[in-house]
Amino acid sequence: MSHINGINTPAVQEPKIVGPDYVQSFDNLTAEDFMKIYLETLRYQDPFRQQDISKSVEDVVRLNQIRFFTDMKFFMDSFTTWMNQITFMQTINLIGKDFVFASDRLDTAGGVQYYLVSGERVEGVTVQILDGDDVVKEFTMDLDRGLNPINLSDLPTGQYSVRVLKEDFDVSGVQLGFRDTVRSAGILGGELLLELASGRQISAAQIIYVGV
Repeated sequence: MSHINGINTPAVQEPKIVGPDYVQSFDNLTAEDFMKIYLETLRYQDPFRQQDISKSVEDVVRLNQIRFFTDMKFFMDSFTTWMNQITFMQTINLIGKDFVFASDRLDTAGGVQYYLVSGERVEGVTVQILDGDDVVKEFTMDLDRGLNPINLSDLPTGQYSVRVLKEDFDVSGVQLGFRDTVRSAGILGGELLLELASGRQISAAQIIYVGV
């Protein structure tokens, strides 16, 4: 309060100076400011035409959610970039080494050795090599735990699928793979890709056996 000729007058509040680019929104309101607006809205609203303040509250929540997920996306993008850099540096240790990579078919033109990779020893399995639905080669073998080479010397050039059977049922836990040497590596779309000696480009996630 101020005094003019002995009369008490309310103090004049200094105006708030803001820049030309200032935009007032619910997103830059403090909780205290928001409650002041909310209470003033309740005070002056028509009692016969009450306004629902919940819409404004929902807008504030929605805006804060958008801001949260935007910040989170920026963090995850930065984290992914950092992890890619670390992974790429570690990949240098893979270059020049041999691995067995998962494959869904045999390719006799590739010039690589194929294996059946088994998680356990299985005796007396039947291995069928198929061209479509036709069996072009069938033989019986015992699977050891780990790598079991497949002889492709008598197969014509082409691509074939493989089935491993035990008493006419598919054997679980057996995977087809081929052996190759890593020549170079790169990251594409966040995925670590390996360039192999055979000329293939393959994801590092397809490594299924190390130490060959």
